[in-house]
Amino acid sequence: MYFKITYSAIYNWKGTGTEREQNDPSLMDSFCHLIIAHEATSGTAWVLLIDQGDDAGVSATNCVEYILPRICERFTLEVSNIRAFEVWPHHKDDPRLKYTEIVISDMGFNDSGDWVLRNAWRPADRQDAMILDQLIETVGEKVIREEI
Repeated sequence: MYFKITYSAIYNWKGTGTEREQNDPSLMDSFCHLIIAHEATSGTAWVLLIDQGDDAGVSATNCVEYILPRICERFTLEVSNIRAFEVWPHHKDDPRLKYTEIVISDMGFNDSGDWVLRNAWRPADRQDAMILDQLIETVGEKVIREEI
């Protein structure tokens, strides 16, 4: 498979990622390294949410149902044509723990009017894990470091 990487940067949100929370200065900032890569033949977008550790606010796992629709909207991605993955770099020895695919079953609105996904998770298979490793290696890891 061949990919074109179209985005690689730190992506941030407030709270659990709902639209209403984004303008609330009292909420903590959260962030992950976001990589978007398009598979050349199918056009499928692979969306990688790479965890940045304990000091990165609310983890993507706890708010993926809100941030993935926002990412799709911001980058004009069709939710039916994406494969989304959470990446936990601290699980270097076991690819089944390092890469988890977010299986999207539906997207709609919640009671507050926010886009929300209905989803589940499954370990990425070996071939997908190798592709994810290559994508991350190609762009390099992005991390926010505290200045001393």
